[in-house]
Amino acid sequence: MIYLRNAAAMWTALLPGSRLDERLLRVDRPGSTRVILRQPPTTQTVAEVAGMALQSRVVVEDVFTSPDAAPVFPNSRSVCMPVMDRPPGGLKAAAVPVVEVRDPDTLAAAEQVMVDGFPFPQLQPWARGQALPPRVLDLPGWRVWLAHDDDGSPAAAAYTFDDGHATGLYWLATLAQHRSRGLGRAVLSAAIAARPDQVFTLVATEAGRPLYESLGFAVVRMATWHTRPPILTA
Repeated sequence: MIYLRNAAAMWTALLPGSRLDERLLRVDRPGSTRVILRQPPTTQTVAEVAGMALQSRVVVEDVFTSPDAAPVFPNSRSVCMPVMDRPPGGLKAAAVPVVEVRDPDTLAAAEQVMVDGFPFPQLQPWARGQALPPRVLDLPGWRVWLAHDDDGSPAAAAYTFDDGHATGLYWLATLAQHRSRGLGRAVLSAAIAARPDQVFTLVATEAGRPLYESLGFAVVRMATWHTRPPILTA
């Protein structure tokens, strides 16, 4: 699956210590562990995930289990989100200026927009470089995008990862006070315009789905995200 291949390549590039095998990708970060299933969950996989990172929040991305199926992972709550792909094809960049981030200070501004705009509670309060360290500026395939509002404030941002076969879009977010002004659309349009020859892939929230559909994305699979809170306290 296009998304699974892209996500695995992106996370292992960002965090080389990530564990990757034929069954799953495991990414450990402060306070949370991310698991992306690469095969349908087995009894062994479920037991392994149940024993992971007992003092951390564990999030499992599962594109194999039907959203209507019985709970797979104990002590978890589940939410479904669409995996969407867009075929290659040109797209005119929006009129809103969007910059490709090339320096650490602008990267920090874009990172804060993503962390606060999504928002990501596990990354609050925002700390510079915790989510996107400056070295991403030098990693092959990584590109970070930032749009400013009319007053010059950083307002919408995302990053993309090109794995050589497709480009994945991640963390597209607009700060609450800047929404409904076309800034998220501008960021996505700029990213697509930069690689019109490639398939784009992403996981959408339901709130973001209409935007993606309007730009040519279609749902290819529903993913179930299982979230397990910490089991043990420090």
